[in-house]
Amino acid sequence: MNKFNFLLNLRKYWQHFVIWIASGSDLQVWQESDWHGNISCWHAYDPITGRSACFGSEEEIRIWIDKCYYR
Repeated sequence: MNKFNFLLNLRKYWQHFVIWIASGSDLQVWQESDWHGNISCWHAYDPITGRSACFGSEEEIRIWIDKCYYR
């Protein structure tokens, strides 16, 4: 594993750790981006139900949240 990949993985795990510490039982939504800051996907995780999803745009994740939580 080269230094670049190591730093990317470290950044990803740090993001997940911070979200886990700060969230409790709230719906967790975060964006994943590449090294240049370009958003690659949006993630959502509901710790109460264990459901998770990944989408390519903010609009898609908003639609998913609306369908799941605001029927």
